[in-house]
Amino acid sequence: MPSATACFSIPTASVNVGIGRRRQRCMTAAPRCVAAPATGVLASAPALTPEKLKNKILRLAALTDRGQLLFQQAAYAPLDKYNAAHKEEFMAAVEALVATRTPPSEMSDEPGCPVADPSLLDGDWECVMSTKQLFRSSPFFMAIQDAFGDAMFGERKSSEVFFRLHELQVKSWGASTVGRVAQRINIENGLMESYFDTILFALTVIPIFGWFKLLPTFGGRIISFAEKVTLNSRTGQLDLELVRTRVELTEGIPKPPLILPWFLNRDYPVGAVWRLLPWNKGRAPTASTFVRYVDEDFRVMADRDGEMFVYCRVEST
Repeated sequence: MPSATACFSIPTASVNVGIGRRRQRCMTAAPRCVAAPATGVLASAPALTPEKLKNKILRLAALTDRGQLLFQQAAYAPLDKYNAAHKEEFMAAVEALVATRTPPSEMSDEPGCPVADPSLLDGDWECVMSTKQLFRSSPFFMAIQDAFGDAMFGERKSSEVFFRLHELQVKSWGASTVGRVAQRINIENGLMESYFDTILFALTVIPIFGWFKLLPTFGGRIISFAEKVTLNSRTGQLDLELVRTRVELTEGIPKPPLILPWFLNRDYPVGAVWRLLPWNKGRAPTASTFVRYVDEDFRVMADRDGEMFVYCRVEST
């Protein structure tokens, strides 16, 4: 008769063979979070619903700091391979989400997808994930990317080098951070506003030197205004023209010190200045971005290089 403390019944023959051996304790392995294989039984599992796919993308956004741990390029070595599996998982989830709304017959080699209802783009959106720097969702940086085009700086795209240098400036070599990144779109009136909060010197103390505040924390909200926003509903291409930028105070972020407040609440005519720069040859600061997916509360965009930007709808402020 099996022991009352055994984890499962043991046949009599097994008991005779096991005489003299030390009893094995019943142990339950701790659960682990592992990626499921894409082969075998799981490969034939039913496709996930759009809601489950969106939840998966949001989970990956939380795991990767809004996608800021996904950069796959040598400039970020030795972190260029960090979270590589999450990058693949994210891209697969996006493609699966796109497939729920765009039939294979309407797929093309272009970055965008058809948009059945352009009015879905209207409203306030917050960027919750990006496969590149978050600030690149701004029309200002879209225009810079389009202006550089495919120009190269050594083995790297010139636009990538520029964005990397700007990231070092924005983040103060790790001492500062990026706050809220959002957009407001009005397709009917052809308008887009982009919001980008920067928080400088968020670091409070430096160990050993002391526990007091060494540098003041300050920042603000950088707003870019674009006009002539037009959507090609067949291809999903969204064209725009940058007009001006503005820096404002925002609630919760301290006011800049010294003479810096003088630069606040002023409009800067970026569009006009852009045309005067000799290398732009009088061209306007235009840019294109592409709609991959949009519904009532979720939007996925792609830039000219295929980098993804995910937005969630928020209440108008």
